[in-house]
Amino acid sequence: MSVVSIDARNRWRRFYLMQLSLLAVSALLMLWLFHGTRLDLRLATPYYDAVNHTFPWRYAWVTKVLIHHRIKEALIVAGLLVWALALYARFRRTPRFLAGRLRRWWTVALSFALVPTVIAALRYFSSMHCPWDITDFGGYAPYFDLLGRAPEGMRPGRCFPSGFTASGAWLLAFGLLWYPERRLRSMVVGALALAVAFGLGWAQQMRGAHFLSHTLWSLWIGWAVVLLIHAACGAWRERD
Repeated sequence: MSVVSIDARNRWRRFYLMQLSLLAVSALLMLWLFHGTRLDLRLATPYYDAVNHTFPWRYAWVTKVLIHHRIKEALIVAGLLVWALALYARFRRTPRFLAGRLRRWWTVALSFALVPTVIAALRYFSSMHCPWDITDFGGYAPYFDLLGRAPEGMRPGRCFPSGFTASGAWLLAFGLLWYPERRLRSMVVGALALAVAFGLGWAQQMRGAHFLSHTLWSLWIGWAVVLLIHAACGAWRERD
């Protein structure tokens, strides 16, 4: 493990401070946007069939089987492979391409486990409902956002944030695997991971399973957890 210079420590402090600032600003923006508008409902409406009172994509093979099951299973396998490689490098021999990046690899492995876990825990305490349960789309529950209050006596929806998005949000940790030595690669990989996770959330929106705000908040939480793990693992100490 390389010795981290004072300049390097300061750069990483600035990096974390910048990320925390972006998280704070984006959180305030999302709170304002989805509380002050009915954007969630407007974006979900095109996918709802008012004649048949259903979301046609809910049972479509592409969204229900291919994306919701097969792609999720592939992501689970990928996460298990990350763990297998991290454990092999820890107890046996570190492969050359992981030399100097083992803490970062553990960041990815722990993100696979902790990002979905944190989001699942938040869902357990959530009162918000899924689109297919909202009265606007033939359901039984009134719509309310994160700043709204659930009606008295109504059972919690436990639909916020998006658990399915979380199954891909841990991939954001790959964006830090080559940072800061190869910033362009980090940005490209991070953008691809973001696109995958957002795509999973959008597929669920098409099915009526989640609103856009559910997906965006899952991505927000996922990145916050990744940053916390990155700092806690001391991944910033490597290869600077």
